[in-house]
Amino acid sequence: NEDSILNLLPERKSTLGNLLEGNSLERILMGFGALNPEDERELYGIASNAIGKVAEVCRSKGLDVEATAAEASKQRFLLKMLATYGNVSAVDDEARSAAQQAAIGAISNPVALFVEQRCIMSLPPIMALKNDNPPLYSLLEIFQQGKLEDFQSFTHDVSAYNINKEDAVRNMRLLSLCSLATEYEQIPYDAIATTLQVDKADVEFWVIDAVSSGLLTAKMDQLQGIVLVERCAVRRFGIEQWKILQTRLNAWRKNVKGVLDGLKQSQI
Repeated sequence: NEDSILNLLPERKSTLGNLLEGNSLERILMGFGALNPEDERELYGIASNAIGKVAEVCRSKGLDVEATAAEASKQRFLLKMLATYGNVSAVDDEARSAAQQAAIGAISNPVALFVEQRCIMSLPPIMALKNDNPPLYSLLEIFQQGKLEDFQSFTHDVSAYNINKEDAVRNMRLLSLCSLATEYEQIPYDAIATTLQVDKADVEFWVIDAVSSGLLTAKMDQLQGIVLVERCAVRRFGIEQWKILQTRLNAWRKNVKGVLDGLKQSQI
């Protein structure tokens, strides 16, 4: 019944509830030694289903904070389950169902589990979605590496995946700002306003939101109207990112050389 399901909440301190919390299951599995992928897959599948039931009951009872936490735990177990598949040819119906759930979970909440979901596109069952469910795969791809304009160009109705469009737009604005911060160390307010499709007066609100979400560390120069990026979460790391890193390293090397040359001159 519902009360039994709610006993799986961490604060209820039940044995099974504690097992489903954090990395408890992984620590116990390590004690058993190496398990084969099939056994791991079954355990993670059972765990994701159990915590998914908790999330559903919490949501139905208006326990939104608990529901959100349970949904995040379910997503973690789904990702671990999908990681047990070594290649696309091994993907079965169970994996396809789990992949769709994980894709929708990553789209619905791309920020809170940013690190865990950053490599989701490389999971074989997710890769299989490209043929099994092209629209969902495209939408996930946008949330993994696209910007707001890409989402606005998406022609399918996101509500078909039980995704709230307003929440999706907010998340895409944060992720788009994150992408800008990866590309530039100094971002003009105008560029942010254009990319996020907001008024220039609202730029600082979005920067603060991104900083609060842990995606960005930055300072705002209100006089010059620029954002000075100190650190940002990297959404993907491909050829373009290597080129950006190389450019920044070359600039850093040039600056260091200039400082060293200046010191040598001062000692003459």
